[in-house]
Amino acid sequence: MDLYPFLKLAHIIGFILLGGGLLAVWVSEFQAYRTNEIGVFAESSRYTAIFYDFLVVPGAITVAMSGFFLVRNLGLGFFEEPWLITMWGLFLFEFIEGNTITRFQFQKTLRRSKKAMEEGKSLTMDVREDARSLVNQIVHFLDLPMIVVIIYCGTVRPDSWPPILTAISMALLVTALLVYFIPRLARVR
Repeated sequence: MDLYPFLKLAHIIGFILLGGGLLAVWVSEFQAYRTNEIGVFAESSRYTAIFYDFLVVPGAITVAMSGFFLVRNLGLGFFEEPWLITMWGLFLFEFIEGNTITRFQFQKTLRRSKKAMEEGKSLTMDVREDARSLVNQIVHFLDLPMIVVIIYCGTVRPDSWPPILTAISMALLVTALLVYFIPRLARVR
């Protein structure tokens, strides 16, 4: 029995979960940027955690497992093709970043916003700034452009480094633009 169709389906489903989860996290974080109400801010933080734990992480695990077996099934070497090296490298970078910096950030924001709600406090700049530090903005806005590069590599399969480096450069440029413009566009009225 040929496992390729099942592995490819699992890989696509994994990317749907991963991409949909990252987009949902992005929307919930955008909502947190826009509000000045502690309840909405805490709810956005809670949804970020839910989307991350129930969509992003299972999607990432599915992509990693199916990708590993797809490479084996197709007889590819893990370090023979530039597109495959890039997919694995960016995937590992995003997985590690997402389970360290991003996870710590949204858990801290959720804890602080819940505590402020329980104490009957309003949304302070101190709580808001935790979620809006430059490092947190960069890793948050980097997720979607990088998954686009990963999907580009798996779909187009460029066989040389220049198009891959161009795609990564474009993703970093989009990230920089998002870091600059989104906080300004989402200012609380």
